[in-house]
Amino acid sequence: MLIPVEPKLRYYMGANPKLQRDNRDYNEVARRAAYHLNTLIANNESETQQYMFANIARDIGASTDDVRSALSDGGYNGITFTNISAEERKALARYRREKR
Repeated sequence: MLIPVEPKLRYYMGANPKLQRDNRDYNEVARRAAYHLNTLIANNESETQQYMFANIARDIGASTDDVRSALSDGGYNGITFTNISAEERKALARYRREKR
């Protein structure tokens, strides 16, 4: 599993406006899901982290199926990260929130 997480995008090159719109909407959800997950990982200092697709979907206002598809490196219900390295933490720096 690569960190930061990249969304699995869909590509549609046809002329059907409805399919173009569906593709664009799905890719927007995929990008939001990946950004949200990277933010969660970056702001959690634990070496092992587990996230449920349903929770991510709820947080970003999307369907669980779309989140599951966009973050396809996980299992059916969620995704787990173990032994997050210093290099991966550095790559997540742009997702870190300042503590208040």
